[in-house]
Amino acid sequence: MGKLILVRHGHTPLNGHGDDERLRAWMDVPLDSEGLLEATETSRRLAGYSVSAIYSSDLKRARQTAEKIHDSTDAAVFTTDELRPWNLGIFAGQFLREIIPFLTLLNENPNLPAPNGESFQQFYHRFSHCLTNLMKVADEATGNVVAVTHVRNLLAARNILGHGDIQRVPTQGGPSTGSLTIVETVGNSIRLYSDESTAPTETRADLPGTVIENVLWAS
Repeated sequence: MGKLILVRHGHTPLNGHGDDERLRAWMDVPLDSEGLLEATETSRRLAGYSVSAIYSSDLKRARQTAEKIHDSTDAAVFTTDELRPWNLGIFAGQFLREIIPFLTLLNENPNLPAPNGESFQQFYHRFSHCLTNLMKVADEATGNVVAVTHVRNLLAARNILGHGDIQRVPTQGGPSTGSLTIVETVGNSIRLYSDESTAPTETRADLPGTVIENVLWAS
């Protein structure tokens, strides 16, 4: 039985700092020089794991990250559009600070589609189906399974695994670019943690099946 290791792709030209950050969504932007270095470092860290397969979003920034991981693990790469982030249509490329109210509105009304995009519910169910299948693949694997995806997916993963409220998924924050988040089945429970976290684990008794998780990020 292996672990599922969720990887956020490396930095891109649109991953600005503070007010300069732009929404990527389904824009097919590549990694920048910082992102290529992050992907190399991520692949070096994953070389310490036994990786049997790599699944990746089919967007270029994720594929470039997955290819770096392949270089250090020799594991095969499989791409899928199910690991893409939320399709936010016309909001892609805009400054994140300017569209937070719209993202919040779409989160609070999960059946409302983004203009020229998909609803949050459509995204959530798509990624939930993919995450569930990847958990099964990891459970049956002799090594660990890596999935290269996007920050929106990582923000949703905690709720999906804990059967949480779809309307309580954060619209901001999340793990940093190039980060690793480990999903591990422990008996009837699921443990979700960062490979760099040293914070004490917290048992969430309010979540069905009990999810044990470290503090992964600040929202």
